[in-house]
Amino acid sequence: MNKDEIINWFKTERDKKVPIKIPEDIFAQITSEIAEEIVKLFAQDTLFYLPEKEVKFFEWLKKNDYEIWNDLWGDVEEEPYVVSISFLPLMLKKFGGFPICDLTNNVNYYFTNEMIVQKTSHLLLETLREKYLRQEPLSIAHALLLEISVSPVDIWHFAYYHNITIQEAKAAVNELVEDNLLIHLKKAEEIADFVQFE
Repeated sequence: MNKDEIINWFKTERDKKVPIKIPEDIFAQITSEIAEEIVKLFAQDTLFYLPEKEVKFFEWLKKNDYEIWNDLWGDVEEEPYVVSISFLPLMLKKFGGFPICDLTNNVNYYFTNEMIVQKTSHLLLETLREKYLRQEPLSIAHALLLEISVSPVDIWHFAYYHNITIQEAKAAVNELVEDNLLIHLKKAEEIADFVQFE
């Protein structure tokens, strides 16, 4: 399908007035440019089901950190995993997904490049990039710092995609904070200004 065909498909589905289920074959054809166009056209009134890979992540989260899953999905009236179409661009990133950044009953662990203390991390990040390109092993804390410098991340997605425990990911955050490399904003309202859906 070309761009116009994909957008027309979304129009037809939106007009059904129920959350859109995007088949995997259509999802695979959505580029970041098409996703941005879809958001512009439909963000104000369109919901969609998270893609299969993100549903698998949240099922993992439900088993591994139920309190966090419940904070996100426990009191939603509709089915879980239905979100605004404005989140669509985040689903296209390799390690992207629905950002866990507005927990109200738990501490948030969501980080963006702006939360990295540039004064103390600048030289370290250069070294880490070089090590990464040479495929040398990185500590969990250094891998997390490098990932945050590239794209926003929460520690649950980080743990899931790197096959580590949530406790290891939290310990990495503590290490970075203690070393004055990272600022940890814990409340949703503190993080709100840093969240971008693209």
